[in-house]
Amino acid sequence: MDMPAALRARIVTALGHTRVYWTIVPQAAAFPYVRMQVVSDIRPEHLGGYDGARVSRVQVDIFAATYSEARSASETMIAALATPATANGVQFGRIKAEGPRDLGEDTSTGFTHRASTDLLVEHR
Repeated sequence: MDMPAALRARIVTALGHTRVYWTIVPQAAAFPYVRMQVVSDIRPEHLGGYDGARVSRVQVDIFAATYSEARSASETMIAALATPATANGVQFGRIKAEGPRDLGEDTSTGFTHRASTDLLVEHR
């Protein structure tokens, strides 16, 4: 299995719901939900080719109806991912976090809170 699917599985387990999406979120998705996207995916190499291990930067945005719900979900996710683990055949080292940043936006239904975190995902 690939890293994106394995990382999604870990976040689903941490948050206890399946509203975790890569890049495209279904319209009218219920709060809270998670949107993820790869920001960078450096592939270390040596004279023989690429290394098997690498570190990808993944932006994870948690959208919620309240500030506390977005922030709490983000902190729960960060704590769960800090421990090295194997998910769906992908080995993860300690996943480091930068954030969450407090963001949000006005929408036609009110203000949407967003906690945005960059994850530095060590994986093999």
